[in-house]
Amino acid sequence: MPKSFAVKKEHAEDSRVYSINTGNKRIGYIYYGDYKPFEEDNYMVTVEPEIFEKFKNNREIKAYLSDNSDRDYKNGIYNVNYYYYDTMNRHRAQIMLPKKMDKGSIGIHFDSVDIYKNKMAIIVSDISEENKDVFLKVFKTIKINP
Repeated sequence: MPKSFAVKKEHAEDSRVYSINTGNKRIGYIYYGDYKPFEEDNYMVTVEPEIFEKFKNNREIKAYLSDNSDRDYKNGIYNVNYYYYDTMNRHRAQIMLPKKMDKGSIGIHFDSVDIYKNKMAIIVSDISEENKDVFLKVFKTIKINP
C-alpha cells in the first residue's frame, strides 16, 4: 500500500476486516474469511412489459425491459462494474472495475488463499482515477503464501 494509506483493523464477528484510509477518509476495505465473490444482484431483466411495469419504481431492485433478457443478463450489460479473471501467484482472482468513474467499485477477490479455503477481497469505493491506478498496482503486488 502507498505510504499515504493507513490500514486499520475493524471489529468483525467471524472474519477479519480492515479499513483502508487516507487522511480522514475511508476509501475501502480488506476482507479475509468466508466471503462470496463479487455479484450484482440488485436488478432484474425481463421481456414481459407487465413485470417491468410492476417493478420499474421499486427502490430495492432495478428493473430493465429487454428484447433478449437471457443475453442481456448473461452479458451483464446493466451491471455497474466490469468483471474479469486473472491469475496472480497461481491463484485465480476476480477483478472488478467500474464501467463509469462516477459509480461502482474497484476490487479483487481470491476464492481460496490458504489450506482452510479462506477468501480475501479488497474493495475500494473511492473510485477516483488516481485510486484506480494505485489499486491496480497494489493488486499486482499481492503475494499469497502457501
